[in-house]
Amino acid sequence: MKTTHEVLAAGQVTITQSFGFSASHELRLLPEGHKCRRNHGHNYTVIVTAQVDGDVQVDWSPFRDYLASTFDHRLINDQVSFHPTSELLVHHLVGWVRTHVETAAPITLVAMAVSETPSTSARWDSATDTVTISKTLDFGQDEITLILGADEFDEFGFVTDFGDLKPFRTYLRARQVGADPFPTASAMARWFLDNVEQTIHGRLASVQIASGAGTERWERGDTL
Repeated sequence: MKTTHEVLAAGQVTITQSFGFSASHELRLLPEGHKCRRNHGHNYTVIVTAQVDGDVQVDWSPFRDYLASTFDHRLINDQVSFHPTSELLVHHLVGWVRTHVETAAPITLVAMAVSETPSTSARWDSATDTVTISKTLDFGQDEITLILGADEFDEFGFVTDFGDLKPFRTYLRARQVGADPFPTASAMARWFLDNVEQTIHGRLASVQIASGAGTERWERGDTL
């Protein structure tokens, strides 16, 4: 478990805690023959951010113990009643922290992220009370991060199967080796909206390009 602190105004402090566990799941609502319907495992990371008064000591051990006893080295399907995608898992864990930690200490939960891999995660934010998922694609010196959201959950959560993003990866690889300059964030967003978003269970919220030259970002609502 790792802890970081950020001092805010008026004696408030933001604390970020990182937890980890290893578990497997089966995404049984995916189509027959899909590899992720079969049992497969991840080394999960859960990052929790909370706002507290400067001198408050928060006891995170109940949450750490819950993760260890409920999920670590277990099949998540056997432990929960929902389709165990990362975005539904983060939604579940937010409720658990609010019930068992927030009520026991003067804290305010600000955000939580659940990562299945270093490049994929689901994040809940208190400001919007919504969950988004992110996927980072590495293209040489350029790192492309897509943030996807949805208007509401259903039995799938809302998530795109990340395999459905293969057309976008193919599009980027073609531009990477071609004579044209690498697309801007807005050009990537335009292509994604025209060619991918209509086929997935979710909608594009943002595109970010991080490279040695800096960071460029497109947000939904920006001009295309």
